[in-house]
Amino acid sequence: MTKESNIQFEQKWRSILKNNSHPDEKTIFVEEGEKPTTQRQFNLLHYFEFIQKKTDGKNYKTALEIGCGRGTIGLYLNKYLGMDVSLLDSSEDAINLAKYNFDLWKGKGNFFMENARKLPFQNESFDVVVSIGLLEHLSDYSTVLSEQFRVLKKGGVMISLNIPKKKSVQFLNDVYRFIVGKYKKRTLQKDYFRNEDMPENYVEKTKASGFSDVKYFYVNPFPLFTPLGKRGEHILTLFYRGIYFLRGLFMKYPFRGSRMFSQAHFLTGKKK
Repeated sequence: MTKESNIQFEQKWRSILKNNSHPDEKTIFVEEGEKPTTQRQFNLLHYFEFIQKKTDGKNYKTALEIGCGRGTIGLYLNKYLGMDVSLLDSSEDAINLAKYNFDLWKGKGNFFMENARKLPFQNESFDVVVSIGLLEHLSDYSTVLSEQFRVLKKGGVMISLNIPKKKSVQFLNDVYRFIVGKYKKRTLQKDYFRNEDMPENYVEKTKASGFSDVKYFYVNPFPLFTPLGKRGEHILTLFYRGIYFLRGLFMKYPFRGSRMFSQAHFLTGKKK
């Protein structure tokens, strides 16, 4: 992660934490039985559904989310699956935001402000180690993978959602942002640093860190449009939910994407 990108993240979490005018930005957790009403809620809920399938029936009890940000996935693991979760981020504001979310939804978690390259846990401490949108922001993520392998128990699983820089359906948001910036005369924040590794590169480095049965597949064919007002968020998310439902009539995993259209991919590995 570059110094500029790190500052961007610090500003992001601090801004969300202090911004009371847009509560949808503070929390994107969806309670059981409820439906997502924003794009980020929609995305994170369906990312969690995949994680749930990867952990179902394994009797996993403990989980670690690194680069936790809001802590949404950790909250899902705790509230939906009853896991004992720990959350880690190098940003104090991110940790405070995660604590806010856990307090808001009455979740139970352990919080650590530490660097993912040197995890403050003993060997074989967790059944599940997960990260959402972390590795792509690092030019070299091998050390992070090695640390995840170290703290993972034998028989445990590592699950990582990565969003590297690549051509995808997300280019539609680039067009949208250009129009917003041009006609509303707004200065929009640049995207964070992202490496340009392909999933095959992630697989190679994951195997080199000791993981076995390493796999990946593309997810999320739905472009994320930002910035968008609250009403626009709700209308677009309702539209996406409709498409997801229709895809579900023909697909086992409706959120699965393709190399051509999807920017994000899931990466999984096991520790034997």
